[in-house]
Amino acid sequence: MSNAPLKITISGTGFAGDFTARVFGMIPHRNGVDITLAGVCSGQLGNAQRFAARHNVATAYATHGEMLEAVQPDIDCIASANYTHGQYVIEAAEAGVGVIVLEKPPLIWPGYSEGREADAETRKHESMAALAGVLDAVEGCGAKLLYGENFTYVDGVKALVELMTEAQRTGKGKVLLQRGVCAHQGSHAPAYDTPSKSGGGSLFNKACHPLGPALYLKEVEGILRDGVPIRPARVSAVALQVLKHQPAAVGEHFRVMQHVDDFGRITVIFDDDTVAELSGYDLSISGIRNAFSAICDFGQYDMRINPNNENELFLPRADAAGDLLLREKLPTPMGSSFPAPNQFHTHGYVNEMTDAVDSALDPTRHPQSGPMLAWDTMAVLMAGYESNEKNAAFVDLSELTGARDFPVETLPAPARFGAVLQRT
Repeated sequence: MSNAPLKITISGTGFAGDFTARVFGMIPHRNGVDITLAGVCSGQLGNAQRFAARHNVATAYATHGEMLEAVQPDIDCIASANYTHGQYVIEAAEAGVGVIVLEKPPLIWPGYSEGREADAETRKHESMAALAGVLDAVEGCGAKLLYGENFTYVDGVKALVELMTEAQRTGKGKVLLQRGVCAHQGSHAPAYDTPSKSGGGSLFNKACHPLGPALYLKEVEGILRDGVPIRPARVSAVALQVLKHQPAAVGEHFRVMQHVDDFGRITVIFDDDTVAELSGYDLSISGIRNAFSAICDFGQYDMRINPNNENELFLPRADAAGDLLLREKLPTPMGSSFPAPNQFHTHGYVNEMTDAVDSALDPTRHPQSGPMLAWDTMAVLMAGYESNEKNAAFVDLSELTGARDFPVETLPAPARFGAVLQRT
């Protein structure tokens, strides 16, 4: 193991870029290796320069390619707008970056940049072809891809993997029904309401969060039992624009989307006929809502990610909290609330970036959330929009899930995921 600092680069200076920079300062340096934020880039150099000053990043760059050439990073974090994702992953792989952290969703339909229109089935096939090219570049260049779905890394998911491992020894360990939700009253990202930049709305950018652990846990279940991951088989979904069609007064406390869906619901049926029901929406008036649950043959695990009632606060006046954010997107601290200390830990970001660091330091280690999760996520989301166009009819995924083989070393390794539960 080298004692040289790990050089980190970040593309994007918005919400995702901000938490990425902050999280690297929270990672326990148990490996004795320094972590250096060596570069940040933005389409507007001024944004990158202000971000660099705020987060103590060594140098700001105007382009991703310029940054990669100058820094030659060990980890490149792609936290920019969705339309840049595919291009930036290929650039990073070809530049020899060891670990590429790709924020969700993996990429958007390439027809947007060409000014084309197409039905959802065509968009699905063309998007998967584009993602195949991206993953080919990663694999061909010997890079490691961490698909940055932070819900996969929350402590509750890690604990459930430990429980599944123990249950397998008693002949149990099957996940039967999963439910999850991610809700805001509107996205942080300015580009969110522009399909050519975001790729979609609540189905694509919110429901993708609980979809991640739902897919991951079925992968783990199959690997633990048979050495083969369980994959999604078919999908039904709806994607709606709710607020756009209401009276203007209804939208007072929301960001009203004009061009993308603000409600999405996905039903995933897996190869073993088990189910996941997942939703995402921009209709939460009381701040972020993140929850996930799994009913298994050995028990039920409910994860109240945010809010939960571990901490409760009452404030008769909002100004007593100053500029403190008690919970992501909480519109006012006044009244009763459930503060979330260390939200970046709660939301899985610290565990996620720790996995990136560990994968950079250990040549034999690949990220837990890897290329298969990125592939299956994209297949489910794009098939979801196809289902929506077909009145929520189920869309078969076998052609997509069977179209690509994934090296065994890139699949989840439950024993290396990390323990969060104590033992007697």
